[in-house]
Amino acid sequence: MSRLPLTHVSPLPIDADQRLLGVCAALAAVLIWSTYFLSLRQGALSPIGRLDLTLFRYGVPGLVLLPLLWRRWTVIRAVNPLWLAGMVLGAGVPFFLLGAVGMSWAPVAHGSTLIPGAAPLFVTFIAVLVFRQPLGRWRCGGLVAVLAGVICLLWNGWRDSATLGMGQLMFLWASLMWAVFTLSVRQSGLAPLEATAVVTVPNGLAAGLYLLLGPGESTLPDLSPITWLPQLLVQGGLVGLGSGLMVGLAIRRLGAEAASVLGSLTPVSATLLALWWLDEAISLPTLMGLGLVTLGVIAASGWLGNGPGIRRRVAFHPARR
Repeated sequence: MSRLPLTHVSPLPIDADQRLLGVCAALAAVLIWSTYFLSLRQGALSPIGRLDLTLFRYGVPGLVLLPLLWRRWTVIRAVNPLWLAGMVLGAGVPFFLLGAVGMSWAPVAHGSTLIPGAAPLFVTFIAVLVFRQPLGRWRCGGLVAVLAGVICLLWNGWRDSATLGMGQLMFLWASLMWAVFTLSVRQSGLAPLEATAVVTVPNGLAAGLYLLLGPGESTLPDLSPITWLPQLLVQGGLVGLGSGLMVGLAIRRLGAEAASVLGSLTPVSATLLALWWLDEAISLPTLMGLGLVTLGVIAASGWLGNGPGIRRRVAFHPARR
């Protein structure tokens, strides 16, 4: 078997069935992530401790997927350690805590726009800088629009309060980590559930050990099950298992950047849900930033400029060791 460089990029063969499956998976992920942001906002403002929320997010799916990790360990250990580390850290406990803390300071519209919306900006930056991908006219224009939208949100946030601005910076940090996860999944070549197991098992173990041996204490004994059970179902079941499966499937069928463009619908979906469910007010600068980020992601991913040629776009393939 030939040895390929770590940043090797190969054409991604996509037929109509694969593309349709990838689009459906990406749209399902949008609905799951929209629910996730609402749940995270409610959890951040509730008496439930962040350590408990973290354990829900990773411990539940980690226990479910532990047998799969054991069975597929030979395949998983063959992946370059760099991509495994990018997956474990990029979508792990630090990513979750950044979003949870940020959600206690900023509304859903800002978190759902900056985390998934800015991720394609980081994905494209890494793709150009590390993987030497071409940067076309539409992509440049899209990146400018995304950047303008991010600046619009940041300007509005820091103008309102430093606390809101700090929450936004945490969202951007989480977005960078999510971009690293997205590219690592695509480079690893792992199946969606395998990738989910790689993320949830070690992070769930770390959260559980910290709860047992660290200084943190669980808040659950003092709370009614009605308070924390919805969080357990959403974070542990819907997000922990469902999102990993759908995101991984979308990345493998469409490629990292095409999956990111469909993920850009998350801000719109989550903002509308927050407007209806949480009665969050949406300011004009927030709407402008959301619109610029969404349209910019679509353009930056090349869908507007390439049209049918999207089938010939390149995507990241695993490098054999």
